[in-house]
Amino acid sequence: MPFSLSSPRVAIIGGGPAGLMAAEVLSQGDARIDLFDAMPSVGRKFLLAGKGGMNLTHSEALAPFLSRYGQRQAEIEPLLAAFGPEALRAWAHDLGIDTFVGSSGRVFPTDMKAAPLLRAWLHRLRGSGVNFHVRHRWLGWNEAGELRFASPTGETTQAFDAVILALGGGSWARLGSNGAWVPMLQAHGVDVAALKPSNCGFDVGWSALFKERYAGQPLKSVTLTFGEFQRQGEFVVSENGIEGSLIYAASAAIRDTIEANGSAQIWLDLAPGKSLQRVIAEVVHPRGSRSLSSHLQSRAGITGVSD
Repeated sequence: MPFSLSSPRVAIIGGGPAGLMAAEVLSQGDARIDLFDAMPSVGRKFLLAGKGGMNLTHSEALAPFLSRYGQRQAEIEPLLAAFGPEALRAWAHDLGIDTFVGSSGRVFPTDMKAAPLLRAWLHRLRGSGVNFHVRHRWLGWNEAGELRFASPTGETTQAFDAVILALGGGSWARLGSNGAWVPMLQAHGVDVAALKPSNCGFDVGWSALFKERYAGQPLKSVTLTFGEFQRQGEFVVSENGIEGSLIYAASAAIRDTIEANGSAQIWLDLAPGKSLQRVIAEVVHPRGSRSLSSHLQSRAGITGVSD
C-alpha cells in the first residue's frame, strides 16, 4: 500500500489477536503501521489455543452470547453488533479457512488448527503494508514522548502519531503475557484494573486415593449450577482440582465468590434430564450381586468418576 509523508504513523504494541485485528482495521486506511512484539514471533497464545481445537466463537443466539460477558455486557454489546460471531466466521472464510459448528455449539476451523489461519492472516497483513518488529520489548516512553524498545541491537526509540496497546493479561509469561505493563502504566497515572484469572480451573482438596484413581478423567453431560449460572457440558478432574469448558464458563462467578468468601461450592447434576424422583427410584432398585458402580451405570447412566 502506498504511503505519503503525511500519512500518520501508528504503533501497535502486542502481536496477539487484538493487536493483529487492530492492524487489519487500520491497514484499510492510509496509516503507516508498525506492530511490535517482545517474542520471536507473533500469535503465540493464539497457536497454543489451537492445540485445544481452536474455538473461534459460538453459534448460540446473540442474547445468551452477550450474557457471557457479565458486568461488561453493556460495553461489549455495540462491539458485537459491529462484528459478531457470523462476521467472524465470514472473516475467517475470507482468509480461506472454513468453519463448522460442533455439537456444543462452539465454532471451529474445519481442520481444528490455528496455524493455517494465522499464516493466512499474517500474509494478508504484510501485503497491506503492516511492518512487524519481533523481539522488541516495550520499555515505556522517554522524556520526549518517544516509545522505548529493548531490541536485539540494544535499546531503540521511535516516535509515532498514535499508539495502540494490545498487551494481553498475565496468564502465560512464557508466551509473552506477563502483565509487566501494569506498573508501567500506573507510573504514568493510568488507572488499571487488577488482573484477575478468567477461563480458569480451580483447586479442590481431593484425597490421595481420588487423585490416583480419577485425575485426568472427564465428567461428561453433567449440569453445573452456581448461583444464577446453569449449563450442561463437560469438564475434567485434574490432579489438583477441576478444569475444562464447563468450569471456564462459570469461572468469573466462582472466582468472585472465592475472593469474597475464601471458597465456593458448585452443584452438579450427574444425570441431567432425569428428575430426582426418577433417579431415586432407579437407584433403590435391587442390585443383586452387581457392584454399586455397575448398578449406577445400568440404572442411572452414571459412570466413571461421576459415581
